Amino acid sequence: MRRFKRILPALLAAVLLAGGCTILEVAEDDTPEEILTKARAAMEQGLYSRAVDSYQRLESLYPYSRQALQAQIMTAYAYYLKGDSLAAVNAAERFVRLHPSNPHVDYALYLQGIAEYQKIGKADRDPEPARKAIEALTQLIRQYPESEYVADAHARIRKAHEVLAEHHLHVARFYMDREAFLAAANRARTVLTEHPTTPTVEPALGLMTRGYTELRLEELARQTLAILAHNFPDSDHLPAARAMVADRFGADAEEN
Repeated sequence: MRRFKRILPALLAAVLLAGGCTILEVAEDDTPEEILTKARAAMEQGLYSRAVDSYQRLESLYPYSRQALQAQIMTAYAYYLKGDSLAAVNAAERFVRLHPSNPHVDYALYLQGIAEYQKIGKADRDPEPARKAIEALTQLIRQYPESEYVADAHARIRKAHEVLAEHHLHVARFYMDREAFLAAANRARTVLTEHPTTPTVEPALGLMTRGYTELRLEELARQTLAILAHNFPDSDHLPAARAMVADRFGADAEEN
């Protein structure tokens, strides 16, 4: 008898997959395990909205069950797979808030981070999702350094920093095109102070050199040029930066 009990969930899942959407609907007398099985079947078919409904129904019918706890975190995952990043973040945050000592909080933080990451757009778009992704994934790394999700969190954080750096450079170029030289230089400097390990540092230094040169801030212009030359001696931005500084302030020993 025990053997049949063990195989029943898998068998039921197979029947559900073959039976279409109607049989996936949750009934009032379904057990928590039966509802979970229906939700899993919906997930496997890509019916993420139905899976969310099933998980929420489980939590409503059996709020104090072990399965309800599982349903809460799976709701966040279903929203993530559906592409509803905001709902995924809210569901993951809710799980962390309600169960701060649960052993799966690391996964909830990871879901929160990758859901924010999912919202990241191009450099000219809102940078807030990248910032929030870094915040959530950094919290995961800090609180759960041994978590299996840490390696991927580090990779996503690096990418999010690159997106933020590119955003700052995009804004700096916008200011530069409008001859707002101080604003351009200051925004480019943000790349160095907040995202110093990104590839965007190189063009940011070139832009800063131009901004300080246009502002006739000779010392800052030469210092920035020297940093660019030292760290990126083969940079495509270096010849133009050197020529600009030399033209405005005269040749310097660094250029000889």
